[in-house]
Amino acid sequence: MLKSSIQKNRKIIWFQMKALCVCLLLLQSLGIFAQEYGLKFYSHNVSLEERTELNLTPESFLKFQDEFEVSFDLKLDINNPNDIFGYIFRIINQDNNNVDLISTPTPADQLNIIIGKSNTVFPVETISTIGNSWINIRIKFFLSDDRLVFYTPDSFYVHENIGFNAKDEFKIIFGANDYNQFKTTDVPSISVKDIKIFEKGTLSYHWPLDLRKGNVAYDRLKNKPAFIKNPKWLMLIHQTWQPVFSEELKGYVLIATNEKEGAFYFLGNENFYVFTIEDQILEKKDYINEALLLNSNYRAVYSSDDRKIYCYMMDPDKQFSSLNIETGEWNHFGVSSEYETKHRHHNNFFYPENSSVYLFGGYGFHTYSNDVVRLDFKENAYYQMPSNDSVFHPRYLAGLGALNDTVYILGGYGSQSGNQLINPQSYYDLVGYSIQDSTFFKKFEIPRIIDDMAVANSMWIDPETRDYYALIFEKSLSRGYLQLVKGNLDRPVVEFRGNRIPFRFLDIRSFAGLFYSKQQNQLFAYSIYYDENDNSNVSIHSISYPPDKNMEVTEVASKRKELLILVVIIVVLLSLAIIFYKRYKQKQKKLAINSDDQSESTDYIDDSPVKVNYKIIFFGGFQVYNKNYEDITTKFSPLLKELFLLITLYTFKNNKGVSSEKITEILWFDKTVKSARNNRAVNIAKLRSILGEVGAFDLTKKTGYWKVIPDKQDIKSDYIDFLEITSSKTNLTRQKILRLLQITEKGPFLYNVNYEWLDEFKAAVSEKIIDTLIEFANACDMSKEAEFIIHVTDSVFNFDLVNEDAMILKCRAEYLMGKHSLAKSTYEKFFREYKNMYDQEYEQSFTKVLKMSR
Repeated sequence: MLKSSIQKNRKIIWFQMKALCVCLLLLQSLGIFAQEYGLKFYSHNVSLEERTELNLTPESFLKFQDEFEVSFDLKLDINNPNDIFGYIFRIINQDNNNVDLISTPTPADQLNIIIGKSNTVFPVETISTIGNSWINIRIKFFLSDDRLVFYTPDSFYVHENIGFNAKDEFKIIFGANDYNQFKTTDVPSISVKDIKIFEKGTLSYHWPLDLRKGNVAYDRLKNKPAFIKNPKWLMLIHQTWQPVFSEELKGYVLIATNEKEGAFYFLGNENFYVFTIEDQILEKKDYINEALLLNSNYRAVYSSDDRKIYCYMMDPDKQFSSLNIETGEWNHFGVSSEYETKHRHHNNFFYPENSSVYLFGGYGFHTYSNDVVRLDFKENAYYQMPSNDSVFHPRYLAGLGALNDTVYILGGYGSQSGNQLINPQSYYDLVGYSIQDSTFFKKFEIPRIIDDMAVANSMWIDPETRDYYALIFEKSLSRGYLQLVKGNLDRPVVEFRGNRIPFRFLDIRSFAGLFYSKQQNQLFAYSIYYDENDNSNVSIHSISYPPDKNMEVTEVASKRKELLILVVIIVVLLSLAIIFYKRYKQKQKKLAINSDDQSESTDYIDDSPVKVNYKIIFFGGFQVYNKNYEDITTKFSPLLKELFLLITLYTFKNNKGVSSEKITEILWFDKTVKSARNNRAVNIAKLRSILGEVGAFDLTKKTGYWKVIPDKQDIKSDYIDFLEITSSKTNLTRQKILRLLQITEKGPFLYNVNYEWLDEFKAAVSEKIIDTLIEFANACDMSKEAEFIIHVTDSVFNFDLVNEDAMILKCRAEYLMGKHSLAKSTYEKFFREYKNMYDQEYEQSFTKVLKMSR
């Protein structure tokens, strides 16, 4: 009987594996696994101790039977010639004989094999595709013959008498290292992925290096750890904005950008600054004559024609000036006068064909504008251009990008009449303007992805794909976020990309923009906020191109929908297999309980909880699926989403629900009692209809308070599971903690959902997660579960970078495992974050931390 059950169980698992493989293949066809991954090495552009090391053998040597091969994909960053020199890898035996691969900038970005025994330099011919593209490198060792063969995509090289034999064991280290006399900090600017080690032609180890975070990468076959010091994960830098520059500059500063050369210019009233992306150095320069008195009425634009910066007002017949950035000399044109512009936050585009800047829209004196003006720098003259009231409505806070001779304007805020008092609103249209014909045309409306949407002043259009990238934000939030979105000029599809950037917004005190640097292959987001002391707070962030998704697609093309339906079918089949499997395990559990073989009951199957197909998802972004597991999130308008979250969160907060008065206070505070009641009734009806598509969901007011009552057997939600896991610290099990980690690893609670009333719920969720994980980690046997404790503490750091308990536990666990340098790195990182956050040093030393009791 038992044998039959085991065979049945194996069949179910085999079915799951096959179904999962099909799912993965389909997902791959959708491009979900198409994003770039790998490990990028910090090189000469950082200090010695910040450079990257990848150690495949951190605690022991590797031994092979006569023949082994190391294969990996390599990309060399040739954009920075000064960063090319250094060690790609070093392979060292126990007798300190070594074989190295070194890259050098001359001649022509060459690779060199170094045979340490004979101090031989063996040049590899320049590889035709070595620059900024992935190439496969293989080095094969025949130990009994003391011979190696080095393979490139173009050729191969053989060398003998390298000093290795069949009894040897090996260290394999990429980049920097501190091993014996082979210590080095000469690291080239490279990226590495898919490291594979073959033994006699059979794959023995595989490190894909497809992580987003962490200092340990595990091989896929034997779970062997590789340690990484100072990692820069490619998948992360395509999903997360990296801070490039942040500074408070004295006085009022205008910003201009030189996308071609990768430079920012900050113009003040006493001097100006130049910040170059490549060097990341802020250079202060002086004016040689009297500067223009700059204030919020002016804008600055860089002219690639004469390499000057022009400061202007959009209003015709007003003053504008030019600054020679090489000499620091100002030239002033037009009439100087004290003047308040009516075109703040307008959009501009420099068109080199006629040395003119085209200006669109703006706001001033409680009026929105749809004016179009051409400012000709050669003739030093303004020209009023024709506009189009039916296509280009009056607006400001829009985004502008250009492709060839056409300008595209996305969104903005304004009103059709131009009067601020009459129905101001956010626009979600994409409008085109032909420079040659001086005419407007409307492309389409994009989905209403956020309420009160405004767009950073400049956006970028990829000329090859016709995809555009823009930064959007909520106009109604003074302390909000910039969020990158990707769209396309030919269809109304919008996708969120990357994470969010904090952004302070207060009309004329704020400014933001976006541009692409071809040399760096990165998008740069820049913002400036003029504080109460009239100083300028400048911030620059970068993200590698193309940026990866961070949220689900808001609108999906029809062909992709068809493929997704196939995926849903496979997921349903997989779910059925999981149900059968869980039933089998429950029967086995009951048998074990009856025979007293199991001392602790659990809600979970094993140490690796089966992934749950949640219908309502709160972590990592709000999502809802119907009975057929089709995504219906877009059916929730911004108002319906807030209404649903309001009722749901208050239901689970106190099992009481939320009163009609509270709902009105939050959602319809500006309505009369009757109007609010009507709005509530209409939207509750809509909400009931959508929830009916999800499953057994009751939306009721029987107790006098609005509540949602889901059938927990039918409606699976990660938030419900989270609440059950964290409800009691006395009943925690390892399986429950693994489930909690599985839930929270998807991302923050209600990511990209921001309401003032929601902040207390978000804070409470984070606090519960941290308390639960720390409580359980403290109860673990560190001598037996050190690695698991490290996993738990890493999750805590996702919610609190300066959690002292997590730092102490992680340091002690790493130290106990013999990873002394990693423990010290964990402490030093915490020390830096603590200093940045609290502006004071952490009091306890590393030695004292290791001695602290839990």
